[in-house]
Parts: sequence; structure tokens; C-alpha cells
Amino acid sequence: MKQTDLKPSSSVGSGRVRRFEPSGGTATITQITTFCPDVIGPGPTHVYLIDGDVPIVVDAGIPTHLAKAFFYQWRNQPMPPDVEGLPLDCSEQELREGLKLAGRSVEEIGLLAITHGHLDHFMMGSLFTNNGKTRVASHILDTPAICNPWGMLNMWVSRQQQMAATGMPPAKLPKGLSGTEALRVFDHDALGVSLKVDNPVFGDGPLTIDGSAVDGIEVRHLPGHSPGSIGLLVGKEPGEKVLICGDVLLDPITPLPDDLLVYLQTLEELSRMDDVTLVLPAHGQEFRDLKGRIAFLKEHHRNRLKLTYEACRVPQCVWDIASMKGYFDTYVAPEKFNFLAGLEALVHVEILSMVGGVKRVEIRGEVHYFQNSGEPFDMVYDRITELVKDAKVRTLLRY
Repeated sequence: MKQTDLKPSSSVGSGRVRRFEPSGGTATITQITTFCPDVIGPGPTHVYLIDGDVPIVVDAGIPTHLAKAFFYQWRNQPMPPDVEGLPLDCSEQELREGLKLAGRSVEEIGLLAITHGHLDHFMMGSLFTNNGKTRVASHILDTPAICNPWGMLNMWVSRQQQMAATGMPPAKLPKGLSGTEALRVFDHDALGVSLKVDNPVFGDGPLTIDGSAVDGIEVRHLPGHSPGSIGLLVGKEPGEKVLICGDVLLDPITPLPDDLLVYLQTLEELSRMDDVTLVLPAHGQEFRDLKGRIAFLKEHHRNRLKLTYEACRVPQCVWDIASMKGYFDTYVAPEKFNFLAGLEALVHVEILSMVGGVKRVEIRGEVHYFQNSGEPFDMVYDRITELVKDAKVRTLLRY
């Protein structure tokens, strides 16, 4: 497969444009890397142009001014000087320039396919839809986050009780930010970033635009990172096939599961794909060894389940686990709100709870505490493995 760099990365890791040219008639794919913070966030977001008969863009990135607000200002985190100095429309400039280098413009795009409803993947979508021509496709299960102008606020309010139960410190408004200004950050309509999905995806099958199948592109429902995560399998027989997978598979970071059991089941399904030549994720680096990366991710979660289980030798709340030294590769400050770290620990506690490996033993105020069963961890993990293989459980959880 031919690979060509059309533009190098900037000092903050974004701005790169890279072209992939598979053999066998598969459409050319251009990777356009747009700004999203690293370390404190998932890193720059890759947008993909599939340049076939109908130009298709996969994901849209996040506006730079919102990335600064969500990842730094809202979390009371210091902003590095090189990030602070970025123009507020940096991501938009990167996307427009990347399309231009690929020989396209935003006005030419026929379909925007959104891999999932997380803010760093769709919030710049209006750049395309404002032309009145670009259609939007996403899985029906993620449309509440994408289409609802108050989707983020709904998520925030609905999670309040859960976050308190984990023992996580509450979030605090940054100094100088009023409640009205804070509320506006959640209002997608006011910011122009909520989208109308006019081509909903319901499951596996050909990618369609207003009912017409796109030749050489198949949709795969890959839940677990979000309920409606999808991937696009691009390629025709007997040519090379490329999997554009959103956040379901990442390298070198590991994806955050929304539901760990469903995510592990998705990994099992992906491990049965034998015809993928290249995997293009939404963050990090592309890779070619699909099965090797899946094996790494399965072992990663086994190790984290073991850490979680062993931490609960004595009663522990979820935040005790999330903030203990060595649980994450990066430091989690126990006194600071960190929703993603708390959720990561929570999904591991949940699956251990499902198989009787840990149980809730007390509630102090709002905070729930868990203790393990005292069995050897391998016995508990064997039950998790059986649960992952159970097709009935998979059907119940997914639909």
C-alpha cells in the first residue's frame, strides 16, 4: 500500500496530511489530523477523506476554542503556551487545508459519516452541513448525543448521581466563568455544533446515502466505546481492505470503554476479521496488525481487572481505585475532578460485580464501597471470559 505525507505535523501534533493508496481499486484515503489536546485528552483527531465516486468524510474533529474550554478551562488545568497561542479556528484551518491538499473542498463532500457521538468527532460537522449538500450518517444509538442541542448537558445531569457515588471530587466552575456562560458551553444549538442525522445506521451492511449503497464501503457496528460506535470497512475484492475504526481501536493509547463487557465482545468479533490490511483509528498511529492490537487490548483489560480486584481486598470506592498510584499510566490527582478516569475504573468494577468478583459492602453518605470475594483472580476472570462468549448476554446488552 502506497503511503505519502502531503504535510508534516505542527508543534502540537496536528496539521499533518497523509494519503493512503490501497491496491485493487480501493478508494484513496486521506488522513487529515486536526487539533485536540494530548495527555489531558485523546490527542489530535484524525479526519478521513474517502475519495470515491462520492467524496465521503469520516468524523469532523472539534473546534479549537471548544477543545480549549472542555479539556483545560472546564477541568481547571493549566494550558501549555503552544496550545494557548493557537488561533481559535486552528482545527478548521487544518481541515480545510487538508481537503485542499487532497484536491477537495468542504463544498464537495457528499456524506459525513460520524463514527460515534463524542464531542471530538462531530462538533465541527456544521462546516460541511452548512453547504446544504452534505448528508450525515451515524448509528441510531449515538444520535441523541449528536442531534440534541442539549445532549452534553443531558449527559452531565444524568451522570451526577453516579459520579457522586464513585467518590470523585465534584467539578468546579473555573474562576471568572459565570453560570450562564457555562450553560452556553453545553448548548450545541447556540454554538452551531449539533447536527441533523439524515442517514441513520441500524447495524452492519453497506454504507448508504439516502438509500443508495456506496460501492466498496461496509458499515460495522462496534459498540462498547459508545453504544453506537461504528467502523467503515473500505475495499473491494480482491484488493486491500482498510478499517476506519473511530475510537474502538487505538494505538498507543487504549480506548475508554463505556461498557466493558460489550467492548470485550466487540474485540472478539473484530478478532475474526481476516482481510484487513490497514487500521486507521481516530487518534494516534495507524497499524497493520489488527489481531496483535486486539490481543494487547484484551491483556490490558485483564491486567486492569486484576488491579481493580486486588485493590478491593478492603472496601474501596471507585475513586480510591482510579486515583491509586500505578492504576493509570498518567497521574490522577485525588483532589481533582476527572470524569474519564472515574468512568474507566467504574466499568471494571461493574464487570467484576456482574460475576460476583466484587460486591458493594457499604454506602457512606453518597459513596459506594466494594470488596472482593477473596477467590483467586483467575477464577473470577474465567467467569468474565464465559460471560463475554455468551451470545444471549451480548444480544441483551446491545439491543
